[in-house]
Amino acid sequence: MILEMLNDMEGIKYSNEPELETKLVLDKENRRYMVTTTGWKKNGEYIHNCLIHIEIINEKLWFHRNMTDIDFGKKLVYKGVPPTDIVVGFVTPKMREFSDYAVA
Repeated sequence: MILEMLNDMEGIKYSNEPELETKLVLDKENRRYMVTTTGWKKNGEYIHNCLIHIEIINEKLWFHRNMTDIDFGKKLVYKGVPPTDIVVGFVTPKMREFSDYAVA
């Protein structure tokens, strides 16, 4: 399910810089997934950004980073993933208590 959602993102332009590429980076063995944007901007600046970083830890989906406007948690819950199996890792544990998702 995660791979399906992330595969849909590969190749999407998240910048007005046409030279930048969006790529999916997979480590299936360790269950780590990233979407990155890399390339050279017109002004000569090199870009290497992590848009999304997801890891499966203790059978829970840990979102370490999400720099998109997509709410993956809501999408996953809609597809049947229990909110207790989703952790928004880039939010402090204290603040996670107030979310609709797992604390850890």
